[in-house]
Amino acid sequence: MLRGWAVILELEPAAVAADKLELNALDAKRRPYLKHFLQLGGLGIRDLCRYGDDLLILAGPTMDLDGPVRVLRWPGSAKRHKSGEMVAADALQFMLDIPYGAAVDHAEGMTLFSPDGGTTQSLLVVYDAVAEARKPDENAVLADVFALPDR
Repeated sequence: MLRGWAVILELEPAAVAADKLELNALDAKRRPYLKHFLQLGGLGIRDLCRYGDDLLILAGPTMDLDGPVRVLRWPGSAKRHKSGEMVAADALQFMLDIPYGAAVDHAEGMTLFSPDGGTTQSLLVVYDAVAEARKPDENAVLADVFALPDR
């Protein structure tokens, strides 16, 4: 994070041998990466998830700090970019708030989830530093499933 702006580096690795990757050129200047700066109000990026042509961003406090956690949608961002971008807060769509606890239940990852086998899109969120209530036994940890608003 830089002065309240989060950074996404866009890369496109390609296998050039069984044990070697190289980065493809992403623009006319043959840069191997593009920088995207997102105004997230001081929050960092905890995870990204493709959602059609968009990206869902799990935004929350950095390190082990407590604070708001939200899922934002960056419309059109999963399509090919021609250059890096400065993405203002008003270009991001709020999707939902994720509950958080004091020193526990820090949302750390997310993925799309279909509890009914394919017709309903939900978001499965997993946590770091889980509360004891999320541990029903020594071999299990509970995650949360959130309904996504309609596109």
